[in-house]
Amino acid sequence: MRIDITIDKEFKKDLSVPWLRGVARQILVAQCAESSSEMGIYITGQERIRELNRIYRHKDHPTDVLSFSFFVREAAADATTHPDFPVQIDGGINLGEVVISLPQAQLQAAEFGHPLKKELGRLLIHGIMHLLGFDHEKESDAEIMEDRELQILKELEPSLS
Repeated sequence: MRIDITIDKEFKKDLSVPWLRGVARQILVAQCAESSSEMGIYITGQERIRELNRIYRHKDHPTDVLSFSFFVREAAADATTHPDFPVQIDGGINLGEVVISLPQAQLQAAEFGHPLKKELGRLLIHGIMHLLGFDHEKESDAEIMEDRELQILKELEPSLS
């Protein structure tokens, strides 16, 4: 699995790239993602995530996590590609990118009374679930997604304290 991580300059000292990559890898493995899966993680601030939220979701406010999925449900007309998994590109399966606002994660960690690592893990789980095609638009889908997120969070607990 290839996991590319970009951290805005002002936050580089606050985070460990190997830790982020390891947590993302554990999430992908927990969801049985293909070993050739690729994804990106981008850690940024409130202004940049607000801009992305405004441009792509038409919501002019900061948020905690955004997912830009390459997931395509009707990916292929032939029988060689599974119709419910992202299309292979250059030998790898590019799932997309998860964008997290570190300042928002810090605020939420304080609000929920748990460590920043746990909040980052929670946001990564949520973002990666979106990359893999999960959503929470319908209540029934939200329940499925939330249940699985909680299971993965429990599995990752040792890495998040």
